[in-house]
Amino acid sequence: MVEEISTRKEKVLKAIIQEHILTAEPVGSRTLARKYDFDFSPATIRNEMADLEEMGFLEQPHTSAGRIPSDLGYRFYVDRLVEEELEKPVSLKHYLKELSRQKSGVEDIMSGMARMLSRMVQYTAIVSEPGFSESKISRLELLPVSSRKLLLIVITSSGLVNDKIIQLEKKLTEEELENLNRILSRRLAGRKVSTITGAFLQDLEEELKRRLNYAAEIIKRLEQEITDILDKQEMKIYLDGTSYILEQPEFNDIQSLKKILKVLDRQEELRRLVAGLEDELEVKIGAENKLQEMQNCSLVVATYRLEGGGTGRVGVIGPTRMEYPRVISSVDLTAELISKFISSSGR
Repeated sequence: MVEEISTRKEKVLKAIIQEHILTAEPVGSRTLARKYDFDFSPATIRNEMADLEEMGFLEQPHTSAGRIPSDLGYRFYVDRLVEEELEKPVSLKHYLKELSRQKSGVEDIMSGMARMLSRMVQYTAIVSEPGFSESKISRLELLPVSSRKLLLIVITSSGLVNDKIIQLEKKLTEEELENLNRILSRRLAGRKVSTITGAFLQDLEEELKRRLNYAAEIIKRLEQEITDILDKQEMKIYLDGTSYILEQPEFNDIQSLKKILKVLDRQEELRRLVAGLEDELEVKIGAENKLQEMQNCSLVVATYRLEGGGTGRVGVIGPTRMEYPRVISSVDLTAELISKFISSSGR
């Protein structure tokens, strides 16, 4: 729990954070007295800075006379002081509306949104596709590719498309394929993915055997391929703006930079970074991040929810010295609008 501090200390802490965000340099009392209209003396500013350092809100790097915010200082700023600075970024809203009007596919919307979000905030942006298991199947169909090849297409209510080529040993007639599609559609269309259990698939297998005169190996193959698609648990992460990391003075140390870039280059690490978040919007500052490699970064992540089922994440990765009001506003708006735009892309 963050310690309570006086209004005067709040003013000094907020000014130091705002100045450090702009300059990336330690902030001294002279700078504060010159640039900020405080109703107390420079000597009082120095005393308040000393108290804030003792309380853990500020740190003094090396022998510098100035101070920089600690993770605790940023946490207090985000929780208590940043709300009055939040405002919806109009340019991002206009861009997302244009993206929706273009009727892009789900993947295009998410990659485009990551690109625009990173440009807006000048940090790295991540957007995850919706979780598959929470969606409903809106269409499942087998299409002939050749005499012994079928294309299995699964489209979810969230607009995600999954497809897979199935190789068969026995050729199916047009009538057999039509009957197979009719049963699959009747049993699976509109069903939530998470309810398609092993018992349900066993029952489906028995019906196919009973109604259709297929070899057992064909039915088993179809069941396995459908299971492989529906068992997809790993959401894809769309990443944009990695180059912005290189522009931050905090990451001039090549070893720290390599660690961060290694995380950003791996889908598994990115999924771990955003996994387990419970709130609609969360800010992880420095050591609050699960991955040790990211503990000199901050992560702002919001959850978006789709009408047809499924949730995903929108987020921004940057230094702890990030512009929190602008980032939080942009991420929050993106999460607010993404569901509507993905839904419209499927109409």
